[in-house]
Amino acid sequence: MRNLNFALIALLGALLSVGAEYAQYPDTSASGEYGVVIDSQRNLLGESPERCLSSFEPQRFPATGQTTSYVAGDDGAIRAGARLRFRDNRDGTITDKNTRLMWEKKDQSGGLHDWNNTYPWQGTCSNNSAKVCGTDADCVSGGNCVVSGGGMTIFQWLAQLNTSPCFAHHCDWRIPNVKELQSIVDYETYLPPVGAAFNNNCSPGCTVDGADHTDRCSCTQSAGASQGYYWTSSTYAPGLIAHPPGMLAWGVLFGDGDVLSAGKTDHDYVRAVRCGVVRSRVR
Repeated sequence: MRNLNFALIALLGALLSVGAEYAQYPDTSASGEYGVVIDSQRNLLGESPERCLSSFEPQRFPATGQTTSYVAGDDGAIRAGARLRFRDNRDGTITDKNTRLMWEKKDQSGGLHDWNNTYPWQGTCSNNSAKVCGTDADCVSGGNCVVSGGGMTIFQWLAQLNTSPCFAHHCDWRIPNVKELQSIVDYETYLPPVGAAFNNNCSPGCTVDGADHTDRCSCTQSAGASQGYYWTSSTYAPGLIAHPPGMLAWGVLFGDGDVLSAGKTDHDYVRAVRCGVVRSRVR
């Protein structure tokens, strides 16, 4: 019992130390107390970009990015939350230094990361048209998950990112939930409402990592075929609208930052994420 008590005390001490180090991280940026920070240095706790957050480490709730005040007491005056802090990892990914999430960059290369690519949230099983699916794993008896008119779902697209050697050598990419995707919105701007880490040097032929002597870029659609609407993995709760349960999913409109729902068969944009505290589903 004594050994257990000492172990618990040591664990608590370590957690307090981590929290203190995080809270006391100095602000050395030139952008001031508020605003968006982009850097290519090590993150708040000094670890490498590849390392994901553990369940014992702190996450900061990000501010909206708004710094303009219109009346006393509004968001631009109070600026609650941690200022937006992003690191370009220069490998096709961006790390949010508040949430500790790692995001896929988009480009204009015509490949898997192209900012013009759109996909539906779900398809139907080839051997049972009444069964909806994200991938073939959702279909039984050898059925395939197919999309009307061809193409693939956002989950089939994601599977390609997670196929060896995997995008940026990480094989745990996922579709963000609605709160995660909204966390990168910068409400001080629009078209698109994101910081420069997610929208810079976007020109034809550019790539997320500058491979093969291409221009390196980061793109966010604010218009296009889907008017800047990006999918999340979160399903709209049924009961408020005249749709069958599970037919709509949430997304973020990267024209002005709206959070909206759309039909899961619509073709819209998507951006992958990894890291965060992800708990395995208990069966």
